[in-house]
Amino acid sequence: MKKSAVIIINIFIFSLLLWVYVNMSLSYTYDMVVPLEIKSSKTQGVSNDIPENVSVTLRGKGWGILKLIAAKNTVIYLDLTSYKNDTKIDLSQNLPDLLNLPPELSVISISPPYIDVSFDNIVTKMVRIKNNTTITLMDGYTLIGSPKISPDSVSVTGANSVVSKLKYIGTETLVFRDINSGISKQVKLIDTLGNNLKIEPKTVTVSYKVELSAEKTFDDINVEIYGVPPDKEVLIIPPKISISLRGGVEVLSKLNPAEIKVGVNFKTIENDEQGFIEPSIELSDELSVIKSEPQRFQYIIKKKAADN
Repeated sequence: MKKSAVIIINIFIFSLLLWVYVNMSLSYTYDMVVPLEIKSSKTQGVSNDIPENVSVTLRGKGWGILKLIAAKNTVIYLDLTSYKNDTKIDLSQNLPDLLNLPPELSVISISPPYIDVSFDNIVTKMVRIKNNTTITLMDGYTLIGSPKISPDSVSVTGANSVVSKLKYIGTETLVFRDINSGISKQVKLIDTLGNNLKIEPKTVTVSYKVELSAEKTFDDINVEIYGVPPDKEVLIIPPKISISLRGGVEVLSKLNPAEIKVGVNFKTIENDEQGFIEPSIELSDELSVIKSEPQRFQYIIKKKAADN
């Protein structure tokens, strides 16, 4: 019984190997997308758009396709360091060498078949980071201030005509959900220009400060008048304001009422035609105003008495 089982297994294995051998000896068409990498000289860079990938259709025996699939990090690498002027590179003629194809494989088609390359002087510039991450908070928590990005700028090297137009480099788009404490996450930078630029570093740290939300009212805050001419004085009625703020528990507990600046510029009063003014409230971005009382103030402008 055991001998019969061994025979059956051996027959199965032999049949499987024979099937694989026969099928791998047949010809097939194989489509693949190959990353395109370029190397430019230290003095000039590529100033036009270069595709990041090339679509290739191959035909050949299964063994050759299997070898290509098994090869890791298949890439088309173009060394442009020897080129001094704008040029057109014919990929269709050079692809077998560029891909190091097995002899049993041939190229049926390639897209794009050629690449136009334009050069410009290389420059390096510090470019600020645009944060494309957001967070959602658990109930009862609040975001303290704006997210911090470290570093807030990165070094970008490339053709002058490309780098000079850059306003920012964006992070990848991410959402951090159900957050109830401060977080710091390393995120990738998105290089929308592909092969044209070298960005260092390629990641940044985005930090969010999150605290338990709280509310607090501050009474008897002085309303200041700015820019009053030396020969005049202004009386505000009433002279003080009550402000209710929302923010983190720790931030509110450490807030000194003197740090809350409430005031009006004298020019606003001069231009007023309604007989009352609404003061501005200056706060850090870690706090928000829930309400203020009163919201409008009357005023009296007096001429100062001349000194004797």
